[in-house]
Amino acid sequence: MLENFAELFKTLWVPGSATFFIFGLILTTILVYGGRRLAPWGRRLLLLLTILGYLLSTPLIASGLVQLISIGYSPLDTDALGQNVDALVILGGGGSTYRLGSYQLDMLSTPSSLRLLEAVRLYDDLAPDWVIVSGGINDRGGVSTPESETMASHLIELGIKADQILIETQSSNTHDQALNIPQMLREHEVDVFVLVTSPTHMRRADLSFQNVSSQHLTSIAPIRSATKPELGWGIFPSAEALQINRDVLRELVGLLYYFLRGWI
Repeated sequence: MLENFAELFKTLWVPGSATFFIFGLILTTILVYGGRRLAPWGRRLLLLLTILGYLLSTPLIASGLVQLISIGYSPLDTDALGQNVDALVILGGGGSTYRLGSYQLDMLSTPSSLRLLEAVRLYDDLAPDWVIVSGGINDRGGVSTPESETMASHLIELGIKADQILIETQSSNTHDQALNIPQMLREHEVDVFVLVTSPTHMRRADLSFQNVSSQHLTSIAPIRSATKPELGWGIFPSAEALQINRDVLRELVGLLYYFLRGWI
């Protein structure tokens, strides 16, 4: 029941999501037209939604929340690393499957793509024996091909040898990955690995893997592509800032849920 509630909350009620504001406006309308006693509460709720919507759409808040949730994490400084790394572990961050008749195209999300690029940087500097990609299918999200298989294809295009790539296809969430990947590490005699994921996701991922392995380092991928101008600390609304803030708030819900389940 707790799992269903957490999933429902992350999908519908996280501030910054479209459904959050839609249901908020519906409730506001009901209150405003619900009579003299309810109307003031409707106006207060409308003001609250307006202020919240503005704040969550500003780069200022987005940059601040990303820095807050990723305190203590950074891209791995390979020049200062004083030990060998046996493997890189890249956690999937979503994608999409597009289908028309018998034709199908599998795409990675922006977080997944940026995680791959960070892993390639580490691969070039550290020359690990293995690169593990993890992520299964997500029928609810429209991903019918295991995300890890799509990730592996892109890694090969980026210059990583196919026989060095290990694919984990059964995981549907971070907890699954923390349970499934250690077995692969043991089978391939991996002692030290680098965990690669997004800044907003790293804390939950790191804590999840600490429950099963203490021999890992962390390296966060960029939150945005270098092809885009810097997000900065502006106060003018931005659709991208709204999405980033929504993702951070969803991640906070995920951290709470994992804590309540005893997974971190």
